[in-house]
Formats: sequence, C-alpha cells, structure tokens
Amino acid sequence: MTFSALALVPWLVFLLSGNGFEIDAFQPTARPLAVATSIHSDLYRSATSAASMIALYSQAPASSASTNSHGGQNQHGEGMKKKKGKKNGNKNKNNKNKKKQPFRYQEPKPRTVLFDYDANTNMQTASSRLQDPISCEHFAQGECAGCTVNEKVSAIPIIESAKMYFSSTSIRRKFEGSASYNEFYDDYDDDETENFRVVIPSPVVHWRTQAKLAVAPKSSSWSRDGCIFGLYKRASHSVSPIPDCKVHHPSINRAVELLSKATDAVATASYSRNDAEGGLRYVQFQVERTTGKICLTLVWAAADIKRAQPGLARLVKELMKQDPELWHGIWCHCNDGIGNNIFSRDPRSWHRIKGPEFVREPLPTTDMGWLYFSPLTFRQGNMDGFDVIATDVAKAIPGGSKVCELYAGVGYLGLSALAHHAQPGNEPLTWLRCSDENPSNQRCFTRSIDSLPRAVTYYESSKGSRNADDQLTLGQLAQMMTDGVELESNDRTGAKAKYIVASASRALRTGQALGASVLVVDPPRKGLEEEVLQELCKPFNKNQPYVESSNVLDIPDEMVNWTNDVDRLIYVSCGFDALARDCDALLSSQAGWMLESAAGYVLFPGSDHVETVCIFNRKLR
Repeated sequence: MTFSALALVPWLVFLLSGNGFEIDAFQPTARPLAVATSIHSDLYRSATSAASMIALYSQAPASSASTNSHGGQNQHGEGMKKKKGKKNGNKNKNNKNKKKQPFRYQEPKPRTVLFDYDANTNMQTASSRLQDPISCEHFAQGECAGCTVNEKVSAIPIIESAKMYFSSTSIRRKFEGSASYNEFYDDYDDDETENFRVVIPSPVVHWRTQAKLAVAPKSSSWSRDGCIFGLYKRASHSVSPIPDCKVHHPSINRAVELLSKATDAVATASYSRNDAEGGLRYVQFQVERTTGKICLTLVWAAADIKRAQPGLARLVKELMKQDPELWHGIWCHCNDGIGNNIFSRDPRSWHRIKGPEFVREPLPTTDMGWLYFSPLTFRQGNMDGFDVIATDVAKAIPGGSKVCELYAGVGYLGLSALAHHAQPGNEPLTWLRCSDENPSNQRCFTRSIDSLPRAVTYYESSKGSRNADDQLTLGQLAQMMTDGVELESNDRTGAKAKYIVASASRALRTGQALGASVLVVDPPRKGLEEEVLQELCKPFNKNQPYVESSNVLDIPDEMVNWTNDVDRLIYVSCGFDALARDCDALLSSQAGWMLESAAGYVLFPGSDHVETVCIFNRKLR
C-alpha cells in the first residue's frame, strides 16, 4: 500500500499543537512542510474564536459583535468564523432555502480617545518636563547603554547642535518671517533660539511602548538555567539586564519578568555567539496601548522554525501558562545570521504562533479610526510622543490639499492628516497618496482605511446628479488635466486615499507627487534618497502641464519635474546630520525653498536623539 505525504499532515498538526502551538493555516506545496505559514499568506485563521477575540480586544461585548466595518473581519484583521454544531442542525435545514442577506456596510463607531494634544503641549506641561528627572537605578549603576542623561532630558548634545545649526547666518536668512507654527512653542524655554523650538511631547518615564532586548545566559551557556534580557554594554557584547527600566512601559517590564521565569522553568538556551549555537537570541516587545497587552517576538537562532524545536514550543507553552492575559500575540522570527541584525530580510522567517496578526493604535487626531501594525512593519518606540508630531504635521497641511507621503510606513502621518481635516469645521483633503517599499505596510494601511467612515476615505458620489449629456468622457478628462483645469472634489469618485509599494524614488517616477500641493517625507536615519533630493532641488518648470497622473503626460520622462506641483514640503527627520545635509541642498538650490519653521522633539527622553520637523515653502513659482 502506498501513502500520500499529505496524509501525514493532520498527524503533524496534532503533534505540534500538543507542544503548545496553534497552526495558522496550511497549504500543500512542493517545498518542505513549514510549521507556520509566512505572514504574507491570506490563509491566516484566528488563534481563538471571533467572539472571544472581540470580547478581549474591543469595547463591545462579544455577544453583540455580529459584523463590523472591516467587511466581516474583527478589529485585528482576523477572519470571523461561524460556529456550527448539532444544536443548530435543524435550524440550518430550515434556513437552507432562504435568500442570503447581502453584506451591509456599517459605519465605525467612535472609540475611546487616548491622546490629549492640549494636555501634552501646554506651556505648563512643557516647562515641567524640562526639569522632570528619570531617576532610573540602571543609569545610576553606570552599565546601561540605553540613556545618556538621567534628568534635564533636553540638555543633550544633539539639541545644542541643532540650535547652532538653525541659528547660523546662512540658515537664518532662509527663514520666512516667524518661525513658529504652533502657539504653544512660544518662549517657554529661555535657552532656545528664535528659529528652533524644543518640544518634549510625552512624559519622561514609561514612554517606551516598543523595545528590542538582547538575550544572554544567566550564568553560563552550559547550565541551561534560563536567560537574562537587557542591552549590550558599551563597546561589548556583554548583556546588562534592565528589569526595572524607568522608560519602559510597565507591561514591558512585566513581560521581561515572566520571560526570565519561563526560560528558567523550561531551561531555554540562549544564543552562543562564540560557537554560533542556536537558541533565543533577541526579544521584541510591542505594547498595544488600549489594552496594555504585549505582542512578543522571539528571535531564534535557527534556519527555520522546525530547527527551533522543541525549545520554542516549551517556552511558548510556559508563557501562556504563567499569564495568558498579558500576551496580545506571540511570534517567532528565525535568524541564524552571524551579523548583528536583529531581523533578517526574508519574510519567510516570520511565524505567527498565537494571537491576532495586528496591533491596533488609535489615530491621534480624531475619535475615529485605527492604525494597524504587525511585527513586520516599522513602529515608533514612543507612540504617545509621535502622536504629537503627527498632529502638528496634520495642522501644518492646509485644508483641501492634495497630499503625497513618501516613506509612509503604515501611513501614520498621512492618515492622521486625512482624519484631522475630515472633522467638522475643517476642509477635507482632496486626496492622499502614500508609498513605502515594505509590502507588509499596505495591508495595515488598507485596514486603517476600512476603520474610518466612508465619508472620510471616499468621495461623495455624484452619480444621478447629472444628466447623461453632462458626463465627461475619458478623452475630455485627459484634455482637462493637460490644460491644467482642476476637477472639483465633488466631481471625483472612488477612494481618496491610496497606497503603492515602492521606494521613494520609484514612487516619484510613477507620478505619485504629480498634482500634489503638499509632500510629506519621513525618511530613515540616512535621510532622503539621492534621486528624491535631486527632484526637490529642480527649479519650478512653468511650462510643464499640470497633471495628476503620469499617463497623460505628453513630455519625455527625463524632462519631467516629478515634484513640480509641490509648494509645501514637510520633512520629519530621525537623523539630524542627514537633515542638515538635505536642508543645505534644498535651501541652496534653484527650487525656491524657504524655511517656515523648525522644531525639535525629544521623542526618546534620556537618549541623545532629536526628532526634527521642518516645514519648507516654495516661493519662486
């Protein structure tokens, strides 16, 4: 008798589930069987039932959750499943011949607001935070490399460098009038220069809602008595434990405590750098602020998840045994590389073990909508502080603008602006285009769009309001765009917000910024790509026709100024040296850029880091 290899699948799933795993989904392929599928698979199933997930992670009781704004998905993007049983057998037979009810869209309901912009930006709060100490015991011991100051968090070298740069003569004469774009910045710190404001956007303690920690054995690599979790000491690979870190969210410190106990209980081995033996290598914690739960990623020194067994299964089972309510989800990332990179670039290295795929965070500028993150997407370490930055960026975008956001991530800044301008009394944005090269971001962006009211994300349909003779043909529409005749917002149809997967330079070349009046950039620490900077430094071409799509351009690509229509540039920087380089290039170019304002945000209190927001306006049009 011959047996198909697929016949073994149920037994493998059964055995692995007995070791504490929940398999997301399985699809037979020609390649070897994987324990968990890649997160890019659309076959994910919920780790628990939809009713229990909604009861745990939403404000509505499980019994009242039937359908929602995600098109039949729960709030974390997990597919909702109908339970079937013997009790419902007769009912199902009776309803067999009934017509299936069509899906009906339901408007999202207002949610709890975590973020209070005024409370975080008033003058009294700002003055207090300038003096508030962190008072961390690990800093006092002198072995923690995480912080450079323990008090007066704005008295750091990078802030002094920024003040000197923006007060230099060459930069000061490029400012246009008043530098301030937020009234609360005015003169609460006498040491600040006129053209550069320093903001501390969050409390100086318990602000970190995402942390990555290294792993080391408690005593020796041979004893298997558990692991310690902390940061590398300066100029070494020796790990200094930080169990009571003052800047960590309390849930992170609780998770570190449980991990330490769990690795001790099941004798988890840590990665040995000397002989490159497998084991637990790094851990990442992401806090969902609305629940305080932790999305945990265990980075295992293994080529694939099969080689992480049985240690991984035992550790996950022990963590769930100790405190199942703490964990929002648990992931494994396999990385057997010899370098210092925490995560490998291969998406097949990611495996979701338990819990929902996405962590939700509320949009900061409104009481509607959510931002979605997975461990594969970039997420700010200080979400409370970045909410202030996102709100300031949203306020700096004029109502009715056409906005292009490069390096958008999951769309944090662009979606915040879209929601802000959709509030009563504000003029809605005409459209929003976001892009980033990480393909995982697009799925998060789509779910965020689904969480917002359709009035925010779609144009009002003009169908039925015109006679057939008044409808524009495609040729007429193309001619209008070529002639520079703009469509009114109520003549537009479809989605206001769109996303493409592309690098910043490629997004420009595909026409993402054509027609955009505002360009928002939030590049990595190295700054703008050279191609992007070159486009922004090109002089305004008055002979280039106004179009919103590259499909109707009638000039060769090499002659196109892909940012020709942009008259406001909002640059959010996490690397000040790169910002200064790009700022010099922009202000010295023939493009006509002038600085309206510059503000530095102490986003990571205790560290020598500043997040800078510069607003440029184009004057030579």
